[in-house]
Amino acid sequence: MATNPMQRKARNSFLLGMLIMLLITGIIIGLLGFQLVKIKQEEQQEKASLVTVYVLNKDVDSGQEFQQSDLTTTQVIKSNAPTDYLTPSDLGDKNMAKINLTSGTVLSKEMVYTEDDNVGDDVRKQEYNMILLPADLETGDYVDVRLTLPSGIDYIVVSKKKIEIPNIAGVDSTDTVWMDLSEEEILAMSNAIYEAYQLIGSKLYINKYSEPGMQEAAIPTYPIKREVLQLVQGNPNIVEEAKNALYTRYNDTQVTQRTDVINRELENAGEQGQTNVETKVEESITNSKTTRKQYLDSLAGVVE
Repeated sequence: MATNPMQRKARNSFLLGMLIMLLITGIIIGLLGFQLVKIKQEEQQEKASLVTVYVLNKDVDSGQEFQQSDLTTTQVIKSNAPTDYLTPSDLGDKNMAKINLTSGTVLSKEMVYTEDDNVGDDVRKQEYNMILLPADLETGDYVDVRLTLPSGIDYIVVSKKKIEIPNIAGVDSTDTVWMDLSEEEILAMSNAIYEAYQLIGSKLYINKYSEPGMQEAAIPTYPIKREVLQLVQGNPNIVEEAKNALYTRYNDTQVTQRTDVINRELENAGEQGQTNVETKVEESITNSKTTRKQYLDSLAGVVE
């Protein structure tokens, strides 16, 4: 049966419209499917990036011990967790807060001493105001303390120590730093300070670690005097491992460094060297007293 042109045109338009509608519907379904796949992938990636962190369930003061029972674990997206967050394997039965911590705090390694830190009973906060400081030194930097002799020979006295700079009336001290040192490190520093005072042209200075989180502590190379070594050997506050390490360092370096280099330069300094020591010690004592007075005045609100 023949159809007229108008009917044929209407039918063709209908078929074309249906085809276009099916094409659009297919595109929409494809886009929806793509979005669903993308959402599912993101959910899987997010789930894969979840990490388990420790959260305190009570307030803990600085220096106070806390148990694992004082903690709860939760999962958070890794990007939202501290970069050095504590993992379940990081804590022991007893742990100690480095700073005041409040309930609900997500714990990081910088906040606590764990059993792995092995903080010795002989560790003390030491104050020094005779070390040459780099211009950009800030609290929290990790440093080595080094001694350079007039001959240019350079030794590491203590390594990878975290620096704290006293703040007086809102201003950081320009010449004073605090460091936590063990007994053997305190003795090595005292020895190095004395010899830095004695030798004109020597320099006791600090240099910073570029990436302390990635860099291992340097091995100290400064050979202490025999008299200091004898003091170390008879000191009950120094653990046997530290004593042996110092003894080994002394024996390995005494011929070429202590006897042939450092002692020779000290002998050449003569009486002038002793005078330098006396002068520099007096300067250090004066600086300490001045800094202490400024600190106490700042607490009392005294403005000069």
